[in-house]
Amino acid sequence: MGRPALRVDQFGTFRGDTMTPDQTKLARRRLSLGIVNVGFWVTASICGLALIRSGRGSIDASTIVAIVAAVWGVQAIFDTLGGVLLMPGIRPTPWAFLKAWGHGAMVHTLVVAVIGVVATLSLRWTGGFCTGLAASTVALALTRRFLHAAMSGGGFRPVTIGSGEKLLSTRVDDPSFTGGLIGFGSHAGVLVSEAWCQNLPGSELQVELSRRRWQATQGLPFRTVIILLLWNLTGCQTGALTFDLGSLPTGAALLGQACWMTLWSFLGLLVLPSLGRASVFAADRAVASMKLDPSGWIRRLPTMTGEDGNDRPWVEAIFYPIPSAARRMNSLGSPVRGPVFGDLARSQLFYSLAGLTLLGRAVHCNVGRPALWVFPPSA
Repeated sequence: MGRPALRVDQFGTFRGDTMTPDQTKLARRRLSLGIVNVGFWVTASICGLALIRSGRGSIDASTIVAIVAAVWGVQAIFDTLGGVLLMPGIRPTPWAFLKAWGHGAMVHTLVVAVIGVVATLSLRWTGGFCTGLAASTVALALTRRFLHAAMSGGGFRPVTIGSGEKLLSTRVDDPSFTGGLIGFGSHAGVLVSEAWCQNLPGSELQVELSRRRWQATQGLPFRTVIILLLWNLTGCQTGALTFDLGSLPTGAALLGQACWMTLWSFLGLLVLPSLGRASVFAADRAVASMKLDPSGWIRRLPTMTGEDGNDRPWVEAIFYPIPSAARRMNSLGSPVRGPVFGDLARSQLFYSLAGLTLLGRAVHCNVGRPALWVFPPSA
């Protein structure tokens, strides 16, 4: 499959007209790293559930602390590989990576800790984790903008583009940062990288803003959160019934919840990309119907995200929520098939935090890149 794209030679600076073999090779290596990282936590979660089911060993406060430290240390190794050795664009120096990653990782850990407290209170007051998961999901949705600023270190600046539209820009060094919609309804704010405002052709920036405005007016952000909340509540209740988590001591129940929701989130990684792809095609067609030409933007986006689907449809359907540029171009003249749910797969990477999982950091697009942990690359 041909891959029409442009190259990124430094953070936020675009040039060239093809994706180089080195860029394609790097994308494949990142996919392999993500598979290994996710596979590690899935295996660890299965072992954790087996340990809890067997009833062997006690899980007290000191054990929980030891587990958290081990998890933090192991993920730090994967993050270093993804954030330094396999970083698209210009690789940061070890010190620059450590500074940005350390800040983001500490904030991320604090968020998980707070959600853990909410989960504990939910267990004590209601006998289960569903109430705490629902409350954490709502909190994540309402504070998404502030969590991004805290983890990435990027502030916000209002910008008005040539067409008179207003948006928010944030300064991040990661070339794969695409931002997203902040809030719900027709008045949702559009967040983009500061580099986009400075370097993207006005026509292409207008196309993406129009795509996002269309998604907001269609209610896709709210629809996405509701669907993911139902998805995660279903998983939470399934785990509670399967492992009888409510009857376990608090430490064992929390560990069981984290392990089970990791497996449930892994299932989501396999299922949700196919369910959310229609929203990408629908937004492309909506923009085309506005008499805007989305082809230039569609071709450019893969170079910024560092991925352009896969030649094998089944691989793309599972691992790439953003279809390849070639498939998006081919779909412009075809009706959208199936319901339009919204950006389920990439949004779930963020909202899976409510289930005490690390998979949002482990997948290939996010590993080692704090700027993407709240707003993973999306279209």
